[in-house]
Amino acid sequence: MNVLVTGSSGYVASNLVPYLKQNATIFGVDQSLSKHSDLQGSIESSKFKDFMGQFRGEEIVIINLAAARFDFGATARDYYRLNVECHQIFTQALNSLSVKKFIHVSSVAALDGQNIPYSDNLSCDDAYRATKYFQEVIIQKWCDEHDVELTILYPSAIFSDDPRSDTNIGKLQTISKFIPFIPKINVIKSLTYLPNFTQFIIDAVNCEIPSGKYLTIEKPSLTVSKMIQIISGRSIKLVRIPFLSVILKIIAHSLYVLGFFGRVDLKLTPNRVVKLFSDTSYSHVNCEDIDTETYSSRSCQQLPEILANFTRGKENA
Repeated sequence: MNVLVTGSSGYVASNLVPYLKQNATIFGVDQSLSKHSDLQGSIESSKFKDFMGQFRGEEIVIINLAAARFDFGATARDYYRLNVECHQIFTQALNSLSVKKFIHVSSVAALDGQNIPYSDNLSCDDAYRATKYFQEVIIQKWCDEHDVELTILYPSAIFSDDPRSDTNIGKLQTISKFIPFIPKINVIKSLTYLPNFTQFIIDAVNCEIPSGKYLTIEKPSLTVSKMIQIISGRSIKLVRIPFLSVILKIIAHSLYVLGFFGRVDLKLTPNRVVKLFSDTSYSHVNCEDIDTETYSSRSCQQLPEILANFTRGKENA
């Protein structure tokens, strides 16, 4: 079958595309050129529209991974352009094609986004949440109008066995090697393990997963302290630090000023401190149309075991 993967040079696609190529003809599109990109260009460009012309008269499956990738230094308007306006034009370019199935990789952030009215003054986090929800609405409407099977996936923070210093888990593991104790942070977080997530997408492409909406997080969700303890691979004392969130916010705002109002990424930003102390467990999602069990029921391992194996693998490497 023909499969179009948007955002083909990204983290998820880089892992997904090699597996898809075993049983399908893959066409990758991304603004960044990579070995998985057949077209370097935006999904809103005329270049992309011309590229899609080759599929007229043929069935095609769409895997949409295109979205704003940054969590620093972007305005609400940046998120709106990439997540909303680009996708309005993108879906229009599909009008003349025979799309068999549309798999949209959304985010758990979209579940919050439906309750956030958009404005150009939103913070990075709120702008991302709101525009991911609007993006989903655009795709849902297009699929309904064109009678296309739609599958929407809601991953949380994604991690894998590959060493990556730019992921949250990679950063935590690096930090945990040097800290003498762990600040007690009882905020609960959810995670998505890339190999499990990749297999789920492949099964959706092969129609082994019915169309619908799926929460794709590992269970159980863990506290920040517990995550750090597991991925450190050693026994570290938990210490309660009074007003820790306030202290980190003060430090983050000071660094924000030192970085000339955020133009230089000094890692500990106000936005990231807010994220650290925000509950993102999504373990008890109460949306009637979202399947919360299928994804996790397919895995033979739970999150603590996955993280422990991930840590041992890194140590051996």
